[in-house]
Amino acid sequence: MLLYPSTEPALRDNTSLRQKALVPIDKVEMLVPIAIGDYTDFFSSMHHAKNCGTIFRGPENPIPANWFHLPIAYHGRASSIVISGTDIVRPRGQGHPAGNSPPYFGPLRKLDFELEMAAIVGPGNELGKPIDVNEAADHIFGVVLMNDWSARDIQAWEYVPLGPFLGKSFGTTVSPWIVTLDALEPFVCDAPKQNPPPLPYLAEKISKNYDISLERQRGTDLWRRRSLQRRGDWVDWVAAGIGSSFGRRSDKKI
Repeated sequence: MLLYPSTEPALRDNTSLRQKALVPIDKVEMLVPIAIGDYTDFFSSMHHAKNCGTIFRGPENPIPANWFHLPIAYHGRASSIVISGTDIVRPRGQGHPAGNSPPYFGPLRKLDFELEMAAIVGPGNELGKPIDVNEAADHIFGVVLMNDWSARDIQAWEYVPLGPFLGKSFGTTVSPWIVTLDALEPFVCDAPKQNPPPLPYLAEKISKNYDISLERQRGTDLWRRRSLQRRGDWVDWVAAGIGSSFGRRSDKKI
């Protein structure tokens, strides 16, 4: 590295070079770091699936049986993915009717966001040519932080039978910095045993977790969470999608 290490004076001691090479942060416009071709949103952990399932299915049976066997996902709207810090406009839509009343229309009443890690996937595959799960990690360039915004009242009314539409498509924010999987190696930990075991096309020879702490802040309130993100989730997503032979462009998967 050239950025001020004690053993490397090339940038540290060269004022003219620093003025050319470095730009003040308040003069920089951050942008979405990639051109996003497609966007797929997954239930990436049991906690996530259980929390969302409780909202829409109730606490008695929050996790559907298929979640234990395959990655569950829906295809999102890539055009509304914006850089972190972009203002999110409160959407308008229909909400669930109360009693015998018709559904209401207006600004959403239940707005939230989920703090997530999003995987950047590429270079893609040809239509009809699946990718083996043990080769899927080669298609994951890195990860970004992501806020997945949701209009829960709109989503609850519209999502049956085809999944979310307007309730999840009004805005998704991502960080401008991509962290490569190589940079995450210090955070690798053992992956838990899957029960029931995955079908052969989703079974990795070597499965990893990443033990990463994430934070979010609203005003003076600070929330911390420990993310035990399984790399197997990311490669399963690639294998479940590309492995089923549909064409995949370079994109972002959550």
